[in-house]
Amino acid sequence: MSRPDANRLMVFLLLGVMAVATGFADLRMRTYPRRAYEEYIPAVVSGHADAPERYRVLVPYTTAAFGRITHLPAEDAWDLTRLAWIFAAYVIFYAYLHTWFSAAHALLGALLVAATLPLTFTNSWAHPDHMAELALFTAGCLAVARGRDGWFAAILIVSSLNRETTAFLVLLYAVAAPRRPHVWIKAAGFGAIWFAIYAGLRFARGFVAYDVWQWHRNLSFFRLLPAPYDPYYRAYAYFFLVLFVPMLLLGLRGVRTKPFFVRRALLVVPVFVAVCLTMSSVIETRIFTPLYGLMLPSLMFSIVPADRAAVDFAQG
Repeated sequence: MSRPDANRLMVFLLLGVMAVATGFADLRMRTYPRRAYEEYIPAVVSGHADAPERYRVLVPYTTAAFGRITHLPAEDAWDLTRLAWIFAAYVIFYAYLHTWFSAAHALLGALLVAATLPLTFTNSWAHPDHMAELALFTAGCLAVARGRDGWFAAILIVSSLNRETTAFLVLLYAVAAPRRPHVWIKAAGFGAIWFAIYAGLRFARGFVAYDVWQWHRNLSFFRLLPAPYDPYYRAYAYFFLVLFVPMLLLGLRGVRTKPFFVRRALLVVPVFVAVCLTMSSVIETRIFTPLYGLMLPSLMFSIVPADRAAVDFAQG
């Protein structure tokens, strides 16, 4: 085995260890570890889930199909597919950061994600779409950063079956894709694909209204709960600030000197956070997971040198 192949194998082994460690923490930190495969997945597959869960079909259907094909119990099918999504997320993050950085520094960035990800394991139980979102949203970022429109289209379609936040990949493409002819027309086309899947799922699975506006509830969550509550639960509305504000502050250092994509990805951050604060629940820190893909390259440029040629796609 050549040295590059041996190094690559070592990287994948380390990423696998990281995935197992994250999966163990994910499983053991939860108050209701069985809810995903005993309630959520069967409800989505049968079409009886509440909104918006009934429209997030990717992981429930693939997990259920894996269980049928392998004849594994629901718990084992859930654990293995969950582990596979975690491993995929770390591999994709490694590849994403390797766009600009050496293998060692790309691995360091993936390790940073793994080390901090448990702060997103709040609000009692593991949502099936969470780890898939980490993998797929980052894959979309990777496709935009490398100017691979075909990859991006495929990732957009798959990711749109998982969570509505895929819309922010379209916004990322619009502001950060290589400045080439027809980029805005392509962005509009990708937006149309996202909306077709968004609307199609609601038409095919039956439209169910739900309370989208969450701003006032989130304001109440920022008031610390009374003393009888465990300190962990009293403060977890603030977890996303603890997790991502330091990353953002470090990432903004010398931002004007960073590659076009890295700078432009940060423009999506305030829009994304504004939507999360008004349309999602801040006590579920997992909703902020796409910020890793948007912010981590800039953070890495602030703390380590770019060891590979950082291709700046800006063309005016």
